Amino acid sequence: MQKKIFIITGESSGDKIASYIINHIKKKKSNIEFLAIGGENIKSQGVNCIFDIKDIAFMGFVDVLKNIFFIKKKFDFTVKKILEFKPDIIFSIDSPDFSFRVLKRIKNTNSNIKTIHLVAPQVWAWRENRKNFLNKFIDHLLLLFPFEKKYFDGVVKNSFVGHPFFDFSVFKINEIKQSNNKYFTLCPGSRNSELKIFMPIFIEVMRKINLNSNFIFHFPTIENNKNLITNYLQKSGISNFIITTTESDKNFYIQNSILSVSKSGTITLDICKNKCPLVVVYKTSWLNYLLIKPFIKTKFGNILNIIAQKEIIPELIQEKCNSDVIYKKLKNL
Repeated sequence: MQKKIFIITGESSGDKIASYIINHIKKKKSNIEFLAIGGENIKSQGVNCIFDIKDIAFMGFVDVLKNIFFIKKKFDFTVKKILEFKPDIIFSIDSPDFSFRVLKRIKNTNSNIKTIHLVAPQVWAWRENRKNFLNKFIDHLLLLFPFEKKYFDGVVKNSFVGHPFFDFSVFKINEIKQSNNKYFTLCPGSRNSELKIFMPIFIEVMRKINLNSNFIFHFPTIENNKNLITNYLQKSGISNFIITTTESDKNFYIQNSILSVSKSGTITLDICKNKCPLVVVYKTSWLNYLLIKPFIKTKFGNILNIIAQKEIIPELIQEKCNSDVIYKKLKNL
């Protein structure tokens, strides 16, 4: 009998992980039918998507509030499609605000559908009480980092599986590569709201660097954002850049970059894996920041700093995330 799996992703990193998992499942079991919320990577596996991840790629309280009715419409549509599809398993990846609401509704409607979620909510960073309700709608939680088990043992059935694209056992932060290449990687994120925040800042950093160096600036992104990033750069008058959208091209230029700046996220693991000196940045609207700041428990935002319990990778948050400070940090790397 054919099994069915419905996959929920909400951003490009989850889309990439889901594609990797789908590919491996198909190699072992060809009789599984998939349906998903996904992006370019999931679609490349021949999986139908009920809508694209960009439709729900909103960041922060203000952005969500502005689009609340649209998000509610997508939520109701997702629940409807899942119930029509009648999956054996719902496999969700990250994006807890959307994923968990869907899983709750489905479990209340049909408790026989098994639910598996990959990427635990960051309860070690903020809103720890969230973990107490997970067992009501998640049958199995898959953890990326070993230290997370202490937060979820006894709360919800869980397993540490590690990150599919990163081996922490061989990672050495101080093992910096020597290179004559002149590539510089910049990662402003995949959401439109992130691009609006980070592209103007990154462009100012590029202008400062262009005064003294002749780097080629590399922007790894998704196909949907290629024209938007190109427009930002062309309007700035900067021409020494390259934009990549395929995984092979992204990996090549990241591997051959000697400096990088990235918004906080899983892309920082790819950069560190390739031994590229990195500055991590985080910035949101002041209203979003004021709303979430009281709930933040950890000193750091980047997962590698959190694991090390010290700043091994420079972080610039909110008011420190400006072109002058970023440029100074880069000169010190």
